[in-house]
Amino acid sequence: MKKKETKKKILEYVFSILAPGTPLRAAIDRIQEASLGAIVVLGNPADLESIMRGGFKLNTPYTPQKLYELSKMDGGIILSEDIETIYGANIQLQPNSNIKTDESGTRHQAAHRVAKQTGKLVITVSERRNKITIYKGEFRYTLHDIGDLLVKSSQAIMALEKYAVAINRNLINLTVSEFDNMVTLYDIVEVIRMYGLLFRMSEELIEYISELGTEGRLVKIQYQEIMLNQNEEFTDLIRDYKKNEEKVEKVIENIRMLNKEELLEDENIANILGFNLKNISLDEIINSRGYRILGTVNKVTKKDIEMLVSEFKEIQSILIATVEEMTQIKGISKLKAEHINKALIRLKNRVMLDRY
Repeated sequence: MKKKETKKKILEYVFSILAPGTPLRAAIDRIQEASLGAIVVLGNPADLESIMRGGFKLNTPYTPQKLYELSKMDGGIILSEDIETIYGANIQLQPNSNIKTDESGTRHQAAHRVAKQTGKLVITVSERRNKITIYKGEFRYTLHDIGDLLVKSSQAIMALEKYAVAINRNLINLTVSEFDNMVTLYDIVEVIRMYGLLFRMSEELIEYISELGTEGRLVKIQYQEIMLNQNEEFTDLIRDYKKNEEKVEKVIENIRMLNKEELLEDENIANILGFNLKNISLDEIINSRGYRILGTVNKVTKKDIEMLVSEFKEIQSILIATVEEMTQIKGISKLKAEHINKALIRLKNRVMLDRY
């Protein structure tokens, strides 16, 4: 998990300074358009003295035009991490040659070694391949072509929509089964699997959106529409069916850590929920606590839901509870109890219609 978080953190920074529309990307694009190459190290010269030779100091405010002009020289460019100051240019970078690298070109070999030796972020623009490659420590990432990125984003949006539709259909069926007290462990595993696939595709799409910068506004809107309320509904689903004493947040984290292959294994999901398939069948009937269904009722607060679940323990008991029984709970008025009772009846009728 730590490696995944480190990658995410680096990419967030990279995209914040290199996405289309940013000052640094403006210079990089001009360098590419002119079929030039460049190596840019982000850091303070004081931290890079051991690997710097020759060149000249500038300490001048950054502008895209200046970086573009300086890239016409062969040496490296030292730029501040906040992209405010160009410290120097035409600098010969001489990292430790014993540092292993699988890069082939001289510029990329130097960049890879500098990143490993200093931990600084290094950007290279390939003169021959016209690619932008980022290095930081062991991390390496090649920025996508904008056209390719838009195609990938469009494909990811379609996949996300497919998973969202599948989740909606499964949740309708699940709600009907909850009213009928016919929910099986397999039903829960299947809908959680769909959520897991949705979240994996969501993470991929977020990277594309971040890398697209100003070019990704439409994709971002589509993404937000698809993901609206998905996290909340997934959280309520876990609250309803987790068997172990693990915190809800930890269960969610464990589900989101599963890769696509692991999500296809029923046992992995069941174990995270606290069920051992050696002791329970996937066809076993299991009871919902009621968080998800109660969460659909307007004017019912989270506190109200907690009190109802705490009192009645499961959704079947809540469904058959009378108004008088609900009003026995401190904080649940007769008016609110009547509202909950009628809302659950309406929900049952609606999902029956949606199902067919």
